[in-house]
Amino acid sequence: MTNIPFGPSIIECVNIIMINMYEKKYRKLLEDVLYNDLINDSFSVERNDRTGVGCISQFALGINIDIDQYFPILTGKKMYPMIFESEFEWFISGHTNVKELQEKGNTIWNEWANSAGDLGPVYGHQLRNFNSQGYDQLESVLNSIQNEPDSRRHIISLWNPNQLNEMALPPCYLYFQFFVENNKLNMFALQRSADLFLGVPYDMALFAQLLLYVAEKTNLKANNLDVKFIDAHIYNNHFEAVKTYLNEPYTSPIEYKYENEILTLKNYKAGKVIKAPVAI
Repeated sequence: MTNIPFGPSIIECVNIIMINMYEKKYRKLLEDVLYNDLINDSFSVERNDRTGVGCISQFALGINIDIDQYFPILTGKKMYPMIFESEFEWFISGHTNVKELQEKGNTIWNEWANSAGDLGPVYGHQLRNFNSQGYDQLESVLNSIQNEPDSRRHIISLWNPNQLNEMALPPCYLYFQFFVENNKLNMFALQRSADLFLGVPYDMALFAQLLLYVAEKTNLKANNLDVKFIDAHIYNNHFEAVKTYLNEPYTSPIEYKYENEILTLKNYKAGKVIKAPVAI
């Protein structure tokens, strides 16, 4: 009797469905940069960066995920939702003083602030008051999505050459563009500089919140999040932390609920704490 090759079992299918594709893709980025992707001829270069720490970098890497299925938060190492939630609220408020973050236990911007807590006209300022001229990019893009959904101009740009010298740190994520299709909302994000181990996990969570926020405000369903990192790097003093993380297991994708601007992670269990120094 001829053996008939059956497809995967029900259990195998469930396991395939439950793969955390975000974390799998994120780890692939780290591996490509740290070890070089010889199969795809992707090679890292050593660079002397602004911080003086030094790093290895690759050009124009990216991650694409379906935000309608899961929220991009890592499970192989501990992340703190309070950090990206408070930073997002701070970002869309248009505020640029770190004291508001400090009150919520978020100290990630402390090193760049002056003695009064000010950072200059950084991210939120350019979002809600571009070039200090009262132009609200967030309101503008919400209006354009609602009134002209097929437009190719649903754009937010945080890169303002006129005010770069007033900023404590020029924006690392600097461009967002939205695309409406069949009552679904997609978002592309561009990041000029990406600290893959410490910064990117929190940046991805912030981008996801922005897509969810805009989708809710425009009565659309958040769908696809596509992010491009132009200078994707790992700092020299992060190598051991990255290797530790890559050896840790990770769990299934994180289900979530987003309603009335409130994000609820349903099944998030944080991994171990893996520390690495911030390059300033």
